[in-house]
Amino acid sequence: MSGRRRKSITNTNKGSSAIRNNNLDEGVTTFGLWLNAEDKKSLTTPIMMKEFAEGRRVVLQDNILQKEVIVSIVEGIPFCNECRSNDCAHVGFAICAEQLTNKSKIE
Repeated sequence: MSGRRRKSITNTNKGSSAIRNNNLDEGVTTFGLWLNAEDKKSLTTPIMMKEFAEGRRVVLQDNILQKEVIVSIVEGIPFCNECRSNDCAHVGFAICAEQLTNKSKIE
């Protein structure tokens, strides 16, 4: 165990999804919510994408933490500068964004 405590992200707003364990799976779920949202800038989605620089970084707005979060991508490996982790919801969201971009290029 690394000795570092993972930050817990919990949403107190009723009617919107909560990120309870702050792991990759929750980032994937949150990406799906954001992708299917009619308003991509709605504050009801836990995380939304603000900027995407393929292969370099993804800038997210975390509406639970109420702050901007940057996920850096170095040599293909994403790392969340907020959680100081490569295994959090922000990283899961960023991985999905990268995969969606790569899929669009193939088709």
